[in-house]
Amino acid sequence: MSPPVFSRRIQVTQHDAALIWPILLLCTAYTLLMGVAGVWVIDLEATGWYIALGMVAWLALFALWLVGLVVVVRAWLWLEARWLKPGERRPKPFNESVQVDVDESGLSVQGLGHVDWIDVLTFEGIPDSDNYLIVHTRPFKKLMLTVPVDDLVPALNHYLSLRACPTPTATGVLQSRAMVFCWRCFLAWIAAGYALAGAAAIALLLNASDAGFLKTMVGLCVVVPLAAWLVWFIPFSQVSTFAPSRVRAFELDGVQLRRTDGSWQADLRQARISRRRASGLGYEFSFLAIRPLTGKNLDLMLEGGADQDALLDALNDRALLPLTNPEL
Repeated sequence: MSPPVFSRRIQVTQHDAALIWPILLLCTAYTLLMGVAGVWVIDLEATGWYIALGMVAWLALFALWLVGLVVVVRAWLWLEARWLKPGERRPKPFNESVQVDVDESGLSVQGLGHVDWIDVLTFEGIPDSDNYLIVHTRPFKKLMLTVPVDDLVPALNHYLSLRACPTPTATGVLQSRAMVFCWRCFLAWIAAGYALAGAAAIALLLNASDAGFLKTMVGLCVVVPLAAWLVWFIPFSQVSTFAPSRVRAFELDGVQLRRTDGSWQADLRQARISRRRASGLGYEFSFLAIRPLTGKNLDLMLEGGADQDALLDALNDRALLPLTNPEL
């Protein structure tokens, strides 16, 4: 049976992922402020007609919140365009109807170029849509392809599964993919969530005599958890919703591990390597922690994929993994 081949002219849109995080942070802060305003402005102890007025006020705040989200996003785009000099601004993302070819050599997009399969990092669909597919690549970042999913996914799955096979290349170099994240940053966000929730709880209790018992209890049960969760959304989304954007390609050449883009490499004989399991309120996952003597630390998410299993098997074969796996 011949391998699947895809060749068609489709719409290709390049997304600018660098714009997402500042907007998410601004929207998170704005949502928290609106939640606090909703608790303190509306009288929860009202009776009679004041209850109906309170419901109208809640609806007005909700509408204001929706409009405010749009204003926040537009304001950030406007400020970014005014602050950055023309030479510092990001180039306009690619958005054209072009020829796209998928075969054993890789992914080719007319107008952008060719990508080998090791640099096609992963792909994901869009919820409730059968005509859009997002493909993550190393050189071109995130590409949204407008195409029936069932026409393209079989070809992508076929070649990516071949690349995920734990067989080294002809040169003896093992190629693998893994999701990169920062464990210490993850812990810092978790701690920041607890700190913000604690600060909100203290502020509510200090003003309990003025706010009243009911409003204080609503604040403790709603605003405090919301404050923590809005902060925790950032690290949780990095290892779940936005995980595909953090997948990177690696090569293991003997005991040398390096990223295919050349931004990181280390001699694993001179690095501390451990396989860890982290768990807490709202999260549980395994990761590989690599701590070289010099250079940046590296944390790789391990979720049982063929790429990760191949990398772990290779590390075990080279006696680079410790026998014990610490729990965090």
